[in-house]
Amino acid sequence: MDGETAVETRRPGATAGPPRRRPWPEVEEQLKAGLRNHWYALIPSRELGARPVALRRCGEELALWRDADGRPRLFRDACAHRGAKLSMGRVMGDGLACSYHGWTYDGSGRCIAIPTEGGACELARMASVRSYPAEELGGMIFGFLSDETQEGAPDPCPRPDELTDPGWSGFILSHHWVGARWFRALENLVDPLHGPFLHTGTYTLGYGSRQDTIRVEERPDGFFVERVGQKLVNFDYAEYHFPNWFRIDIPYPWTAGPGGPMRILVYVTPIDADNTQVYMVRKRRITGWKWWLWWTLWQLRLRRKMYDVIDADEAILVSQRGGRAIEDEFLAQSDLGIVRLRRMFAEALDAG
Repeated sequence: MDGETAVETRRPGATAGPPRRRPWPEVEEQLKAGLRNHWYALIPSRELGARPVALRRCGEELALWRDADGRPRLFRDACAHRGAKLSMGRVMGDGLACSYHGWTYDGSGRCIAIPTEGGACELARMASVRSYPAEELGGMIFGFLSDETQEGAPDPCPRPDELTDPGWSGFILSHHWVGARWFRALENLVDPLHGPFLHTGTYTLGYGSRQDTIRVEERPDGFFVERVGQKLVNFDYAEYHFPNWFRIDIPYPWTAGPGGPMRILVYVTPIDADNTQVYMVRKRRITGWKWWLWWTLWQLRLRRKMYDVIDADEAILVSQRGGRAIEDEFLAQSDLGIVRLRRMFAEALDAG
């Protein structure tokens, strides 16, 4: 597979003529700040209290806040009046008030009061801010970041069993990768064979064969990518769900406490074209004292070892930014997951 990495696409329903071929860098340029009209992980629930939080996701400035019932609300971070940041405002019951002149918006983004004009008035009924659906699930807050073409209600937010099943215990870790583009992070997670090279000498990911064949199995909303020659020796497979989350298993020895392999739900969210937010929901199927034993071992022994892996991933992805890194790449059979991932995004863009 040559370095042009051209991606074949055909619009759904098309029957005549060959598929279009576009160089991958051309396709990725359109994806540099994410793919709209999908759910993205925004922040862990614990980071949103009584005050609004300013976020940058998919290249857009956002204000996240809780209404009087504790439900998360998500706005574009600009007051309709003069563009002041609503994340600097105050929550007042079920509304968010701009700190500049007090213009107040309900959870849907509709202006409900302009204090300088007497409160509720005709001008208020004409004003609004862009709002997005938000949902809280399993300790995470998700937002559906739509574009102007989205019509009607969005598809439901994905609900992996591990987020809600009480038989799974764990915690959420946040990783802000400065200078790492979000698509590089996605590709990293469908590339099992990088483990024994990049992570050699680490606690769990430095073992196993360095030569193998990659197999891809289609799934309804993504695909399963795995090494053929070994299972649960290293990072040997990943379950990918389009466009931005994964389910993976990491082998953990008995010295890491009870619970067997560690299940990780990985959410990859673009901050902007050059920075990425990664959330890792780390779970094991344990409860009670076994959970506390694992948590203690994690804090005392495993946390630093985990960062050895994460830091190596971040550094190598940042290194792919410069020059003609992607234009000049030369892919192999071990990159089959990357080829399938790119084709999915190219097809999504082509379908409009």
